[in-house]
Amino acid sequence: MQRLRGILIVMLIGAAACRSRTADLGMSDSAFVQVMGELKVVADASGITEPVRAQRRDAVLRKRGASAARLEQLSATLSAHPQHARLLWSAIEVKAVTLSQPAK
Repeated sequence: MQRLRGILIVMLIGAAACRSRTADLGMSDSAFVQVMGELKVVADASGITEPVRAQRRDAVLRKRGASAARLEQLSATLSAHPQHARLLWSAIEVKAVTLSQPAK
């Protein structure tokens, strides 16, 4: 959870500080949004212990073939591209809300 907060802070600070339009993340925006949305759901989950949260976070990273270090690196890249970061963050928020909804 601490790493996810760090990633989000880097994205937000970078979005405010820089002026470029797009970032080459080395992965598709949709893949980045998917993994970050899933991680946000895990981070926001209530009523679970920190060890369970860590297990769920690790499961998401394994499932998506990502690592916390890689996501931090991508977030740092995004910090130089505030418009792109804002668009992705909005998409991550929407994805997290969607994933949090019960299946119908």
